[in-house]
Amino acid sequence: MKKFKILFLFLSVFVFAGTYFLGSASAMKHPNFMRHKFMRCRKMDMMGMFNIFMLKNKLHLTKNQLHQIKIIKRQEFTAFKSNIRNFRNPLLSAMKSGTFNKNVFVANITNKVKNMAEIKANFLTKFFNVLTPAQRSRFVFLMKKKIHNRIKRLEFMKKMLNKRIKIMNENLSE
Repeated sequence: MKKFKILFLFLSVFVFAGTYFLGSASAMKHPNFMRHKFMRCRKMDMMGMFNIFMLKNKLHLTKNQLHQIKIIKRQEFTAFKSNIRNFRNPLLSAMKSGTFNKNVFVANITNKVKNMAEIKANFLTKFFNVLTPAQRSRFVFLMKKKIHNRIKRLEFMKKMLNKRIKIMNENLSE
């Protein structure tokens, strides 16, 4: 009888484990599983406020335009990468002499922001040169819409946070 219980327990664990791993394997075959993995690997295609995949659909980009944009984005990425030495922590250089030097700190931060802005401006200039005038106006419309939606979401979050603050204050006063 004892052997039967041990055998039954072993078989039930084996069946459970088999169905669990079989289910995991079938989940990997799901198309969304691979898409998410692909999206993680293609972070370079993500461009802050917009991404190439969104642009392709919303702006009706041609394959040639898409290829040019990817090349431009790679150039921007390599420019950031090559200038990374210039983007060091300004606090460390301001404190090299043992005291805090305000002028060095401000100059380093200003240079850092200026370099980053220049790289981004070069990217956007090249990007806009690839687009047709209709695509440019559509792109501007999409960015305004995205900013408007972000503002609405932040206002909603502000309301929710104010409600939570009110509830917490009420709990403290009790």
